[in-house]
Amino acid sequence: TWVFDFVAGSWTDVSGATGPGARFSMVYGVVGNHLYVTTGEGPGKIFYNDVWQFDVTSNTWFQVSTTGTPPSTRYGAAGGVYPGSTLLYVSLGFAGERFFDTFVLDTSSNQWSTRFCEGNCHPYAPTYPHARCLHSGSVVDADRLVIYGGCLSGGETGGPCPSGDSWIFRNSEQEWTRLPDCASPRTYSSMALLPEVNGQKRIVLYGGIEKNRQVIQTTASPADTVVVLDPDSMTWTTRITTASGSFPAKRASAAMALSSSGLYLFGGIDTETNALQNDIWFLAGNSTSADQAAAGECVPIFTNFLLVHGLLMFFGWGVCLVWGTFIARYFSSSGTTWFLLHRIFQVSGLVLSFIGFVLGIVSVQFDHFKFAHGAIGIIVMLLGISQPFNALARPHRPSEGEKTPLKRRIWELFHHNIGRVAVALALINISLGVFLALAHTAVWALWFVYLIVVILVFVFFELLKIPVVHEKMAAILPMKTKEYPVSNEQKMENVAKTDDSQQGEK
Repeated sequence: TWVFDFVAGSWTDVSGATGPGARFSMVYGVVGNHLYVTTGEGPGKIFYNDVWQFDVTSNTWFQVSTTGTPPSTRYGAAGGVYPGSTLLYVSLGFAGERFFDTFVLDTSSNQWSTRFCEGNCHPYAPTYPHARCLHSGSVVDADRLVIYGGCLSGGETGGPCPSGDSWIFRNSEQEWTRLPDCASPRTYSSMALLPEVNGQKRIVLYGGIEKNRQVIQTTASPADTVVVLDPDSMTWTTRITTASGSFPAKRASAAMALSSSGLYLFGGIDTETNALQNDIWFLAGNSTSADQAAAGECVPIFTNFLLVHGLLMFFGWGVCLVWGTFIARYFSSSGTTWFLLHRIFQVSGLVLSFIGFVLGIVSVQFDHFKFAHGAIGIIVMLLGISQPFNALARPHRPSEGEKTPLKRRIWELFHHNIGRVAVALALINISLGVFLALAHTAVWALWFVYLIVVILVFVFFELLKIPVVHEKMAAILPMKTKEYPVSNEQKMENVAKTDDSQQGEK
């Protein structure tokens, strides 16, 4: 434990015999003359949920005994304390699995309380942040917490990593609200509250890792740029800072703290050289001067493998394979053109979906199939890939008047039903995927409109296969009377009945 004296400009090692175990990525905040520290990861992947208090007047650590239900051990969570408040927030995080929950420690009574998600959350809901770690966070006031970005992939879930979504939590209502996007997606970013002027609040987002193996293209933030949130209007704005000399090297995982006239920034890792830093920087300003700084543009470009995976799966399973199945189901009695179209649609769909499947695996950090979307995805692809091999082994269709062999009947049973099950599961999985990928409301709304259209078309044509329904529809709509195809067994039975009738007449 080190203390920096800003007057003397010097560091002092105040480590004592008693103190928290070595750790990183913990949640901390100041209450009065005490620094509180909780959660974090230590050597050998030891995760913590203990609470420690550092007295800045005596430079002494004390372990705090708490009551209530504490957060499970974790690291990579976000939180903090609003100046003058006694509430320490801890939100989300990771320890073998990613967490959805949010906790508050009331330091006046040392009691924990769960404020959101007591084990009933899932990554397919658009109304609250999905489980994640390595996001940044800052308290707005005693009742509100803001989080940004992080990693949603792996740990028994999927999603973007880095992510660019941001949320604000209101403790009194136990409710999350998603904020508009603006900054580039990132992990290990830093966030802090600027000094307030006349009750006006502004949050600063700085730094972070913007590129990793999941990212194809992004607009990286310049070294002179920060992103500022107005928590009341719930809008982000990029702001361009000035410097008396050079700017801080672009960095991630830096500590950022509020002072009476600006923000202090310490350490981190240089994102260009990967070198660890121990320098201190000061960003002068307050909530008013932040609004007066030159404005930049929000990030216009961001593409990752997850997006490409989703597009390929939509066109592969959602378009080609769906309508290829439709053609085979309802037009197989209309000459031979249907078979050519069916084959083109199915082959194209399988090629697109296989590429999308590979990109889906690449986009997930680990634990690829330990969540519903991933597990259903592997089942769908295995069923889909089996169909071409099934088609190669198909017995020849019998000539008209011949009885359908048992092998052909068994083959049709498997080929038709495996295809239908695969398409149905694929449509369900795409529906899960649009939520897992944090698609905007317009995107998943369009998807569900399209899905409803697909279902209605299939239902309509399925009803038309019923002779009574078709006849009634023909009386209402300008439809040609349909001659329904019959099986070879029915044809042979009709021939036999005709022979019996002719024999009877004779």
